[in-house]
Amino acid sequence: MLAAISVTPVARLLGGRSAVVLERLARGGGATRWYFIGGETELPALAAALAPGSAVSFYFDGRIRRCRLGDDAVDLILDLVHAHGEAVVGMLTSDSVEIDVEFVCGVGDLSEMLGSVPDGTELFVGVFPERDNDGVDAVTFNLPDSDGVVRQHPH
Repeated sequence: MLAAISVTPVARLLGGRSAVVLERLARGGGATRWYFIGGETELPALAAALAPGSAVSFYFDGRIRRCRLGDDAVDLILDLVHAHGEAVVGMLTSDSVEIDVEFVCGVGDLSEMLGSVPDGTELFVGVFPERDNDGVDAVTFNLPDSDGVVRQHPH
C-alpha cells in the first residue's frame, strides 16, 4: 500500500502538516476506519493497516479537528450534532495510528462515549467528510486490490 500512497501528493503534503485519514472499506457495507498521522515517518505504519481495495481520503485542513476534552469540546460536538444531525468523535487507540471513532447523535451518545474519559484527553471532532481531492487540503484515491489492480468497488 505504501507504493500506492507514494504516487500521490500525500508525502509532500505531510511536510509540516498532519492528516486525518478516512478509509472506506471495499465491499464493506459502509464500514470505515480512521487514522491520524503526524508526519511522513508514520506512512509505513498507516500503509500496513490499510486494506486492499479501500478508498482512502487524507484530510490536511482540520475539517476533523484535534481538541482536548473539556467544556469547549463538548459544546463543539453538541453544536455539530445540532447543525448536522451527528458528529464524528474519536480518540487515538493506545499503540497505533488508528482513531477509535463513534458517531454521536445527542447528549446520551456523548455521555456514554466520554463518561469515563478524563478531561484533557485528545479528541478528533468533526462532520463526516466528503471524498474531496483538491491535492492541497484533501487527497482521495483507491488502493489496489491484493493482486495489484485498482478496481472500483462499492465503498
